[in-house]
Amino acid sequence: MRFLTGCFALSFLFACLGPQTLTAETPKVLDPRLKLELVAEHPQIVTPIGIAFAPDGSLLVIESHTHHRQDDYDGPPTDRIRRFADTDGDGRFDTWSTFYEGTESTMSLRTGPDGWVYVATRMEIFRLRDTNGDHVADQRQEIAHLETEGRYPHNGLAGLAFGPDGRLYFGLGENLGEPYAIVGSDGTRLSGGGEGGTIYHTQMDGSQLQRLATGVWNPFGMGFDPEGRLFMVDNDPDSRPPCRLLQIVPGGDYGYQFRYGRTGVHPLQAWNGELPGTLPMVAGTGEAPSAVVWYAGVLWGTSWGDHRVETFRLKPNGASVQATAQTVVQGDHNFRPVDFAIAPDGSLYFTDWVDRSYPVHGKGRIWRLSWKEGQPESKPLALSDAEKEAAKLRESSPDLETLNSDDPFLRQAAVYGLSQQTDRLRSIDLYDNTTGRQRAGILEAMRWADETQFLIDRPQLLQEALEDHDDEVRIFAMRWIADLKLKQYLPLLKARLKEHSPTTRELPVLLSAIAWLESGSVGGGKDIVQQKMLAEIIADDKQTPQLRTIALRLIDPTSEQLKPELLRTLVDSPNHPLAEQALRTLYLAGGEFAMQVAAEVALDESRDPNLRAWGIVGLSDHADQHQDTLKKLAKDSNEIVRQEAKRTLRTDMVADPIPPTDLEAWSKGIEGTPDIEAGRRTFVSSKGGYCVRCHRFDGSGADVGPDLTYIGQRITKEKLLESILQPSQEIAPMYVPKVVLTDDGQMHIGYPVTVAGINEKRLFVDTAGKRFELDPSAIEEERESEKSIMPEGFQQIISPEEMRDLIGFLMNTPE
Repeated sequence: MRFLTGCFALSFLFACLGPQTLTAETPKVLDPRLKLELVAEHPQIVTPIGIAFAPDGSLLVIESHTHHRQDDYDGPPTDRIRRFADTDGDGRFDTWSTFYEGTESTMSLRTGPDGWVYVATRMEIFRLRDTNGDHVADQRQEIAHLETEGRYPHNGLAGLAFGPDGRLYFGLGENLGEPYAIVGSDGTRLSGGGEGGTIYHTQMDGSQLQRLATGVWNPFGMGFDPEGRLFMVDNDPDSRPPCRLLQIVPGGDYGYQFRYGRTGVHPLQAWNGELPGTLPMVAGTGEAPSAVVWYAGVLWGTSWGDHRVETFRLKPNGASVQATAQTVVQGDHNFRPVDFAIAPDGSLYFTDWVDRSYPVHGKGRIWRLSWKEGQPESKPLALSDAEKEAAKLRESSPDLETLNSDDPFLRQAAVYGLSQQTDRLRSIDLYDNTTGRQRAGILEAMRWADETQFLIDRPQLLQEALEDHDDEVRIFAMRWIADLKLKQYLPLLKARLKEHSPTTRELPVLLSAIAWLESGSVGGGKDIVQQKMLAEIIADDKQTPQLRTIALRLIDPTSEQLKPELLRTLVDSPNHPLAEQALRTLYLAGGEFAMQVAAEVALDESRDPNLRAWGIVGLSDHADQHQDTLKKLAKDSNEIVRQEAKRTLRTDMVADPIPPTDLEAWSKGIEGTPDIEAGRRTFVSSKGGYCVRCHRFDGSGADVGPDLTYIGQRITKEKLLESILQPSQEIAPMYVPKVVLTDDGQMHIGYPVTVAGINEKRLFVDTAGKRFELDPSAIEEERESEKSIMPEGFQQIISPEEMRDLIGFLMNTPE
């Protein structure tokens, strides 16, 4: 739930919901080696959150009585930590008592290696100890506190974890963007506001407070594996699932900033390493994850919103790891697991909020998972050579060459190591025989070291970066300018827009930075502000054809700001790229007018053959309605036109297709020089790969699947071929689809596009790229699919020659 994982825009509606009648079923255990038993339930324990075992073996549980408390709630006036103990020595808990009470918005609970019990509330972190043996805390010490006007219950301090370095780690949530200061026990004071959630660490007594990483949402659950990797579960912005399992590293920026809105799709936000200087996730998680713990050789996580407990099996991924999720316990709508605690006997306890209501409601359960035949051997994933190298880079003086690494975690380690050397940073000549990636890395290091002081010391720094010939440097500079709202750079950004041709990935960042500096509007994505600015560029015949072409790639083809008549005019442009993009945009917009224009262009023998071929693509969705036109074009004197028409007329599957598993035969079949333009048409045409229905390339397309613009820089041709032919072989963590069973007995398979709030539908996209909605109350079961959302069977749809052209197009990274 977003009770422990995010601040719902509609969360106030939960206040209208009173306690609901429970018809709970026992959750299903999907691992036959495990058994699940109910340890306690309401009224013994209600609305439980954090859980931990005390040094004496008793169980401590945060019992919330203040979270969105309603006037008619009759529970205790404050939260309390309840103690569940075995008083008769029979090995079973039998007595409840109160270990501590008096807090509000209490979030996290952990027993430290020093024997203290550490507690996080929204506004403070402190530790407790029972010094006289009466099982009641009588000593309290503050570790850190938060100074802010923000008071939303669960986006403050949380996520306690103890590191192998003897330090205490914790998180601060997005705080609704409010300014804040966090103060350690020794008076160390760190401030911020608007940048999203942040991870900190201190000595066990709260001294030496330091910022570790940023760019998360609400870091409710954190934990270390035996090799010293720090993991965190992060809930998702409202419009950008999935939630994330993150590996937290020093100096890491994970891309989310509250100042740019809740949706997570703003061009100045990243959710999976999309922007320069940001890091990707390890895996997608279930909705509303609340805890992560290393147990029995894997990571375990709770999913409040998907009613399940899941595991994540790690595998190497350069200087980081990736993980595969698997559901272990699946419950119904009244199963809301929150936090874990490993018992002295090796079993796993976890709390259950039970009801989806945000306000405290008087329900709750505690469960115990145990092994039927003994716990399996726990073998942590050993650190890879790349991970060891990254650890050294963070502690050394890294060579600038490491900043060119394609491994984001290895490169980030070099950035962080460089950020610790302020004297070296001050003396670096940014343009002394450096690459664009190196310059971007140096700027990242400067910003992490002291983002304001370097701008004072080097006043021309950002201006030079905005004029850099590498768009990675320019984009990072734009983010820096926008984040600090440095309005003095607004004229330079506008000049950049008018006097240059921004790249496809640069333009949305540039437009969003301008909008943010001018009005504070977040714009972005399909927001009307962004669409209006793009439409103005497209309609302005004084703009360069190159810039108008990029704007056409980025604008939503169905935007009300975009007039079909204007597109028709642009189809006649003497600039071929602009004319082609206008025709493609018409096709993506759809409708009778678009098909009419497509037919006119295709039949006009005076036009460029490639433009005519795009006209044929514009008829592909309804080829049955244009049989006469297509048959005529199949006899055209131009080879390009003939081939595109024949393909669009094709109704039969490929005869004797090469099996998708025979990659060697496929590799031979796609040998030769690809036709890049034919591959581009295959990417778009519904009679080709039709990739555009789910993927974006160079600005055009949909955001269902990953953006493929730079796929040629990330993987080999052979790996790309395998991913097309065998899409389920390896599914990126952000794009794992769901198998959903509804109460009418229907099974649905789709990728979740948005997560529903109260009384809202959940939106999915199926394997055909079509959207469908489901009522959350009708969902009986939900699990991750082992099959990719990307359809299989491409070997039956396109020939090896067409596959050669498609892969050639995808590998041909735009400038």
